[in-house]
Amino acid sequence: MMNQIKRLNFQIIPAQIFIFAFWIKNGFIDKFFGVTIAAFFPTEANKGDSWAGWESYITGNWNKSDLAHIIFTPAYNYLFPVIVLLQCLPAIIIVIAIIKGEFLHGKDQVFTQRAATASLFVTSVLLFSQTIAGAPDGQYLWQLLGLGMILIMYIKSINK
Repeated sequence: MMNQIKRLNFQIIPAQIFIFAFWIKNGFIDKFFGVTIAAFFPTEANKGDSWAGWESYITGNWNKSDLAHIIFTPAYNYLFPVIVLLQCLPAIIIVIAIIKGEFLHGKDQVFTQRAATASLFVTSVLLFSQTIAGAPDGQYLWQLLGLGMILIMYIKSINK
């Protein structure tokens, strides 16, 4: 038992948990499962988690800015599935990292690094649209962007 605990890389596990938990909540639970449940069980689902609920929330933020309204709002039906896919991607990559055993000592964190990079990319995409719109989500996204950059540097330093 103690040998197995010694094999765990406690330096990387918190990074993997953070990336997975954040994007599983924001990608799968909030968006994917919310929209899916609302499609199959419209009376049981939270109205805000439906396609129309997300459209109202997201385009409502975009419509605060004339530029965002012109660029993003007309393309919502195309952009929303891309947003959902992008938000699910870091969590999927972390699952791959766990399957590959990257939580153990002596393993390179290739997929954990890719998940952190994907997380940084998704954050940047969301931050771009939210900054143009002047939406309040931009504030926490700036903090997440900084944390994502630190996370990538941290993973790289562990891999050395």
